[in-house]
Amino acid sequence: MLLHLTENSPEPMRSQIARQLRGKILTGDLQEGCPLPETHRVAREHRVGVQDVRRALEELENEGLLEREAGSEFRVAVMTFEQRRALAERRLLDNLREQELSLRELELARDIQRRLLPPPRVEGEGFTVVSRSFPARFVGGDFYDVLRHADGSIGVVVADVAGKGFGASLVMASVKAMTPFIAAERGVADTLCELNRRLCAELGRAQFVALAYARVEPATGTVELANAGMPDPFVVRRRGPVTALEVPGPRLPLGIRTELRHESVTHQLDRDSRLLLFSDGIPEALRPSGEPLGYDGLAGILVRSVVHPARPLPAEPWLDEVLDEAQRATGPALDDDWTAVVVECDRGGEG
Repeated sequence: MLLHLTENSPEPMRSQIARQLRGKILTGDLQEGCPLPETHRVAREHRVGVQDVRRALEELENEGLLEREAGSEFRVAVMTFEQRRALAERRLLDNLREQELSLRELELARDIQRRLLPPPRVEGEGFTVVSRSFPARFVGGDFYDVLRHADGSIGVVVADVAGKGFGASLVMASVKAMTPFIAAERGVADTLCELNRRLCAELGRAQFVALAYARVEPATGTVELANAGMPDPFVVRRRGPVTALEVPGPRLPLGIRTELRHESVTHQLDRDSRLLLFSDGIPEALRPSGEPLGYDGLAGILVRSVVHPARPLPAEPWLDEVLDEAQRATGPALDDDWTAVVVECDRGGEG
């Protein structure tokens, strides 16, 4: 007897069990006279408390859906037409309640994500970080963070968690919580190696995290980047050109293979350049023709944004204009999350 029970649901476990058994009785999956598995066996197979199972079965017994003789296990009761009609009405109410609970879970997941993300603009001595993130659905798989290190450098993280919904939000929360502590004691490449080691131990099958981590020294404009499965960031000069910042070595996302060494690359940002990190939802967005915008298409938008500007735009309105043009090219509906983060060193050395 297969039940789909959710430990983190706001609906009590007893209620989940009773609701799903009602549905199985109504649809005929559990037929009249059919014995139910022994209570301890149901609890063991679904990893729930015996008391929760027993209380759910007793609730259905009180409703006349189950019956038992003294000392025996439960079986599906023989029901009249009126009882079956009442059961159908109860099932309809259960379905409405289940939808309400699902919506509540999504609202909770969305609220968690919003509270975990930093402000869309973070400033400090010698640097500005501007961020935009648009989930394709109620809850997104993308996230970003800005870390302030003791040596005055800043860390910028852009990541994409496999999957959607509440589960992805929990993985996101875990990665966000552990990253600052790991990054505080390690270099850029070693930070990704340690994150990968921990996630391989924590995540299940088909779970992984694509993540790019850039550490920036505002005083010098030095950027060190490590990348695990995210698109190559672009370095955008205010008078062109646009170049991709590619990291050598393995690029597998975190959580897939335990013994994986990540490498890093260093770049010098000058006063006239910005670093743009982004998720793959932007270049993979489809044009009306069905073709993706592509990395060349995004680079073209970036070139147009800086080659002939009426005036140089600050990072925030500039990023908004770039994303607006990308959306005009691909349409308003998002098939995947869009996240973009711009890093600007206000005191970067001349290049």
